[in-house]
Amino acid sequence: MLGRRYVRRAPGAPLEVAPPQQPRPPSKDAPPVTASRTGLLSSNRLVPLFIGVLVACQLALLVEAIAPLRVLVRILAFGLSLALLVLVPGRGARHPAVPFVVGSLAITTLNFFHPGTVSPMAGAVQLGIQLSIIAPLFWVTRLSIDSRVFRLTLTLLFLFNMASASVGVLQVYFPGRFQPAMSAAVQAQGDSYLRSLEFETASGARVFRPMGLTDIPGGAATGGFYAVLLGSGFLLSSRKGLSRALSVVGILVGLLCLYLCQVRAIALTLGVCLAAMAGMLVLTGRVARLAKLMAVVGMASVFAFGWAVAVGGDAVQKRWDSLFEAKPEEVYHSNRGRFLEGTFEYFLPEYPLGAGLGRYGMANAYFGDNSDPAQPPLWAEIQWTAWVYDGGIVVVVLYPLALLATMAWVLQMARRRHDSGDEFWLWGSVIFAYNLGALALTFSYPFFMSQVGMEFWLLNAALFGAWTHAKTLHAHRR
Repeated sequence: MLGRRYVRRAPGAPLEVAPPQQPRPPSKDAPPVTASRTGLLSSNRLVPLFIGVLVACQLALLVEAIAPLRVLVRILAFGLSLALLVLVPGRGARHPAVPFVVGSLAITTLNFFHPGTVSPMAGAVQLGIQLSIIAPLFWVTRLSIDSRVFRLTLTLLFLFNMASASVGVLQVYFPGRFQPAMSAAVQAQGDSYLRSLEFETASGARVFRPMGLTDIPGGAATGGFYAVLLGSGFLLSSRKGLSRALSVVGILVGLLCLYLCQVRAIALTLGVCLAAMAGMLVLTGRVARLAKLMAVVGMASVFAFGWAVAVGGDAVQKRWDSLFEAKPEEVYHSNRGRFLEGTFEYFLPEYPLGAGLGRYGMANAYFGDNSDPAQPPLWAEIQWTAWVYDGGIVVVVLYPLALLATMAWVLQMARRRHDSGDEFWLWGSVIFAYNLGALALTFSYPFFMSQVGMEFWLLNAALFGAWTHAKTLHAHRR
């Protein structure tokens, strides 16, 4: 009979029927169990498809014929994230960063009513961008992501960044032939600023620092950074020869592009990230994998630098030699450090509660009203300045706390020595290094006001969702 268990008895004793066995109650840490759903909006395939749309939008921005529609293309990338926040059904697991990002967004929303918000349209766009960037924390965790989908997501990001780095190298090899349309915000800075973004190659041609698949001179450095970082993860996790070979190529091309871009802050950040990844391998006793990582990255670094100097000429050599002419903190202070200093010495006292919305970045460039001389447009060279504009001291505290909470959870994941064979510890190590790099990049440019900021929260939400899904399946099998 269904639902009953018969208990073995001694000879001559009456037959005993045990009560039906009750299902094990779910753990308090497990995500809520929902009814089985079908359709694309409930499928874990939505995450890699979303990455594909982001890549397509980025590529579309580089096509001259689409130049009149640049605003619509940018809106599509961020608007899709907002749409999925509404359309993806269910209730997801709560990521540790959620309380902090919600608090930060609430303060930013209050800034809409700040006297400095002279353009309601630009202010609304600014809020939409902010919400779309953190939206993956909510809709991604509603999906039943497994380790295969998570790895596919990382693969797409790796291939796109490797492609961006490769195009950046070609832009130096063939001046003008692979050059995309430049961002209107960069062009608005004037000729002297644009000339500072150029350098003379070994052939005597003057070129912009590689843009890659972006519209900003030097933007290919971000592609090179992530090609090396994610390529290192695939190098350590791949078991197939072709995947390992592609990982090595990505690391080599990424380093070559990074040298040609001459963005020293990102190069230093990459060094810190790789050191963090190596440290996690030491903590977990993966010495053989550590040796592989050091051998490949070390040889690629030396070879790529010689290649970059041969192509880029003395400008590349002198740029990187300057790193060793002074202490790293002095090099940073003489470049991006002055923006950080100005943020806390001038802008924070000037705007302790924020400066109003829509006064900087894409929102101001496309929708801002700068006719009032009392409320001029603002410029945020680094993320910390943007946080001050968005909500003053409260946002400056809350958003970094969200990053630290995220890193703390991923660190716990990375320190695990055993799991169900999905190698979550490895991807935890990679994402920890990735997150550390993102935190460091906030000192170089407005990381969380761009598409890469959205990718940051998407990857972390995907890792959190994949681990939660795996843990729930393991609990149900016990």
